[in-house]
Amino acid sequence: MNIKLISLTAIFLWFGLIVFLGIRFVKGNVEKGEDGRAEVVLTKSEKVMILGEMRQLLFTVQGVVDGIEKNNSKAIAEAALNGGTKMMLDDNASLMLKLPVAFKMQGIGVHKYFDQIANEAQKGAAKDKILSMLNTQLQNCISCHAAYQFKVN
Repeated sequence: MNIKLISLTAIFLWFGLIVFLGIRFVKGNVEKGEDGRAEVVLTKSEKVMILGEMRQLLFTVQGVVDGIEKNNSKAIAEAALNGGTKMMLDDNASLMLKLPVAFKMQGIGVHKYFDQIANEAQKGAAKDKILSMLNTQLQNCISCHAAYQFKVN
């Protein structure tokens, strides 16, 4: 077998892999659910991990509300940062391939918005502004839960 044929075959295989991974990154591992939502197909441990992250986001919301009630900007900022972009640091690559790009983008937006809430709290924003931002954040959560569910494969 000559080197040119081997090289072309390798290039073709690499190109195919890149296309496959690109499509997988955008579409994810999704099926249509019985209730019309997209079912993201995961392993049991992946589902447990994502639901754990969502629980952490609920703890974040509760911490922000508690800080608002106590009129404590520092507590609001600390709680919001717990749900911010630092949460994204431990996400694994194989799981990211299973999530559709719209889900990933919405998730990134949620984390960034918690960072914005923390920033506003650190600047001493009024409770009404923080509460309005939290309302916007919860609308994002609701829209995601209305669009997606998880299915164990």
